Amino acid sequence: MNVTELTLEQRIRRLEDIEAIRNLQSRYQRFLDTRDFEGLAQCFSPSTVSAYDGGKMSYEGREQVVGFLRKVMTLDMPSSHLIHGGEIELGEDGCSATAKWYLEDHLLHKKIPVKLHGAAIYDVAYIKEAGVWQISSIGYRRCYQYVEGRHLLNLLTLGKTSFLDALIAKKKKKKQ
Repeated sequence: MNVTELTLEQRIRRLEDIEAIRNLQSRYQRFLDTRDFEGLAQCFSPSTVSAYDGGKMSYEGREQVVGFLRKVMTLDMPSSHLIHGGEIELGEDGCSATAKWYLEDHLLHKKIPVKLHGAAIYDVAYIKEAGVWQISSIGYRRCYQYVEGRHLLNLLTLGKTSFLDALIAKKKKKKQ
């Protein structure tokens, strides 16, 4: 259906849905980088599926997807996942949508002296149940990935962050 054929109320609902999806995707990125796995789980539908890195890392069901992310996104690996754009297409049913997001990610491995910088295109499908949008499938295809070694000088210039505070607190707990 052509957007110009919609009533004003339908057009407003459409814009509200698009904004809700943008907020959901932003929460996903934030929860991933802050390692808030309980919040992250709420972004997914119970039957969500993932196909990260072109399908190399595929999982079915909210628990498996979040379990995988919990395993690989540890406090030993600070990260930044930035999304741009957001080509959101709403389904005619009003309860489904798809989107393409441009991803730029940075990961620092603390135990292995490397850092990763890359770009990818996220393909995400969403479902709206009981008035709430959730991710029903998510995956990305890499445009490029660049890995480089870190040296002592790089480590000294990381600076103080809330992420480092969490890592220090984790290490203190282990010593106790």
